[in-house]
Amino acid sequence: MSTTRACIDGEPADVEALAGFTRTGYGHFTTMQVRQGAVRGLDLHLIRLQAATRALFGGRLDIEALRGDLRRALEGRADAAVRISVVAGNWNARSMSGAARIRTLILVDPPLPEPREPVRLRSFMHERYLPRFKHLGSFELFHLRRQARIQGFDDAVLRTREGFLSEGATFSLGFFSGNTLVWTQAPQLDGITRRLLMQSDPRAQVREISPEDARGFDGAFCCHSGGIWPVSRIDEVSITVDEARIEALRARLAEIPMQAV
Repeated sequence: MSTTRACIDGEPADVEALAGFTRTGYGHFTTMQVRQGAVRGLDLHLIRLQAATRALFGGRLDIEALRGDLRRALEGRADAAVRISVVAGNWNARSMSGAARIRTLILVDPPLPEPREPVRLRSFMHERYLPRFKHLGSFELFHLRRQARIQGFDDAVLRTREGFLSEGATFSLGFFSGNTLVWTQAPQLDGITRRLLMQSDPRAQVREISPEDARGFDGAFCCHSGGIWPVSRIDEVSITVDEARIEALRARLAEIPMQAV
């Protein structure tokens, strides 16, 4: 029996309805970890979905209705990994005219363990199309991740034409400079965990950082809704892994209040 629960517009999804979500690839999504019926940064996730729906479809996403749908999808599951996708149900590859009929797909899976092992990152010159949106076009990101692993690394990180690091395949990238967090300055998704950590640290900085610049920092880390984990290498640059700094950053994130669904 599948452990995934799928709901479309608040109702259990059937095969035909699910198929409709796979036909165009034009849409956006967010992912979150639910613990004891609450999410850290839930308001930011919902604002992300609402803003992208307005920008991509010219439509309105009813956040309160979506929260109700999410509560029904989670019924009986206090802890879960959740992905919410948004598409226009009446648009397809041949016709995208007329007012968009907004539809949502909520996928509920068992909670994911927090990543903890240090990773080696291979950088690739690649700039996502419309990087400010968490859109459904992820082929190139997973292809680059696979190429990184073929080359003996654990994951991919993107760099601009000018050679500056932006974001990982599915994560934000940050650095330690003493007690200050430093984030990459390049076109990228405004990750929810990244934003929460930036808001919690008034000293945080944003800079243009090349792979070679990583030598000058006291450590590096990846983060997304699933947690925070250290970086041990970017390309040919070895990076010191300071577990104490990583644990302190995890503790800072844990202090940010959860918001009930």
